[in-house]
Amino acid sequence: MKEFEWIAIRNNDNRFDGQFFYGVSTTLIFCRPSCPSKLPLRQHVSIFLSQCAALEAGYRPCKRCCPDDVAFVQPRSQIVNQTIEIIETQLAEPLTLKKLAEQLFVSPTYLQKVFSKEMNVSPTRYLMKARMDLAKQQLLTTDLQVSDIAQSVGYLNAAHFSTAFHKYTNQSPTHYRTKV
Repeated sequence: MKEFEWIAIRNNDNRFDGQFFYGVSTTLIFCRPSCPSKLPLRQHVSIFLSQCAALEAGYRPCKRCCPDDVAFVQPRSQIVNQTIEIIETQLAEPLTLKKLAEQLFVSPTYLQKVFSKEMNVSPTRYLMKARMDLAKQQLLTTDLQVSDIAQSVGYLNAAHFSTAFHKYTNQSPTHYRTKV
């Protein structure tokens, strides 16, 4: 094992996730360098360049860091960027946290945790803000009916959209259009 690999393991450095994996000979479990599990003794650690190599050596994946799950190898910022891209390109779809997570191949809980930590706002609130910002823009720059705007920002029901818009802006869509 090289010194930088041990330092990465000791510091739970996620920059090395996917570059190598480490196995603990006393438990026959392999992990990502960023695994938050208890630090093993250095003499019990073996380095593997792939998940397959660890599996072939008789190690099983850690249940805490899930090194065999491709989605968990992605850097957090990549998951956040993909979430934002999905939200921006699918605003008209009836997106939910569960549907977002399914598209990213992660659990809703993991997506909520990662996105909230990186963005200081939940994915659901980010989606709501993106929808309301687009709705406000359309109300001011187009002559579309409120029901058409509602559909263009992911609401199947104009009344539900109006309620959400009022909750977000403290005014109805029609009032917002005429006031500004």
